Amino acid sequence: MSSSRVTMKDIAAKVGVSVNTVHKAISNKPGVSDAVRAQIMQCAEEMGYRRNESASILRRRDLRVVVCLPSSEQEGSFYFAYLWRGIERYAAETRDHGMVFELRPFEIGSYQKVLSQVLAECEEGRVPDGVIAYAPVEDGTCELVTSIAEAGASLVLVDGDRPHTGRLGATVAAYAEAGNLMAEQAVNLLPGVRGAKKVLLLAGDPHTDSHADVARAFHAYFDERGLDYAVYDLHGAHAQVDELRTQLHSLLAADDVPGLVCSVFAVGSEVTADTLMELGLAGKVSVIASDLFPENAEAMRRGVFTNIVYKDPVGIAYRGAQMLGNCLLKGEAPAQSVQRGSVELVFRSNLDQYCRLAGVEA
Repeated sequence: MSSSRVTMKDIAAKVGVSVNTVHKAISNKPGVSDAVRAQIMQCAEEMGYRRNESASILRRRDLRVVVCLPSSEQEGSFYFAYLWRGIERYAAETRDHGMVFELRPFEIGSYQKVLSQVLAECEEGRVPDGVIAYAPVEDGTCELVTSIAEAGASLVLVDGDRPHTGRLGATVAAYAEAGNLMAEQAVNLLPGVRGAKKVLLLAGDPHTDSHADVARAFHAYFDERGLDYAVYDLHGAHAQVDELRTQLHSLLAADDVPGLVCSVFAVGSEVTADTLMELGLAGKVSVIASDLFPENAEAMRRGVFTNIVYKDPVGIAYRGAQMLGNCLLKGEAPAQSVQRGSVELVFRSNLDQYCRLAGVEA
């Protein structure tokens, strides 16, 4: 077989590994064992593979990174905008390091379309050096992300993990920790509020991993300690906001008002604040909200919220970009393939500090 015809795909088929593994081995990138690397290099030599060094040098001068995250528009401004802010911070810090970030935001429901476009580019020979992608949930998006990694792009997942995709690593919000922290603070607050035996939990969408993980941990905290409080779930998320608003209004307008309302997600927090203001109950019902954005910050300043659970989306995305950058620029494998973000409890006394940290405008 002549050298001009041998490709990484040919070598991958011969050795029985993925194209991504061959790419890492030949490019001397981390993530491949010494034994497998030696086998790949020997196979490449025997097959007459010749790496295009001029193309490699050119690519090192201009590393192309594609970023696929949910749009920051409309409801995305509550949480996803801060994932983008983390990417922007890292991009600004590495502006002179030869990394070019191509931003591919997608609307809810159109993730497969964006990933298909990236994969088509890979199949045309325009494989990005790296991809930062929102952790896929559905089978179709998982398959597309896996194919992009197999094409040779170093892949980092943000806000979740799917190890079988062949990703370099992932950054994950500590959702279970967020649920525990919310429940712990709830127990601290309950003895001092009226209607203390009843807790209303805006549990979001049970099919969304982040919502379900926080809600599950919240319930587990109460159950494992045998606490004598009744926790009622109110489901409904982005696609059911109007229905959620109506149901919450009805519950909070009733005589048997819960002593505490907790929301596991950003939109639920905003709906809670609006409803309490409409009913004149702001400051009369204790609330633990989720996520930090201008509307939530203002609600806390006005005394509508008692606390906010902050999951640090800026840091999650920043560390994902940094993980990929260290690999592409320095050849460093992540010390831990999965990095978990921190979760903090925000009070009115430290609100301004967290707003500065997250870049939330006053």
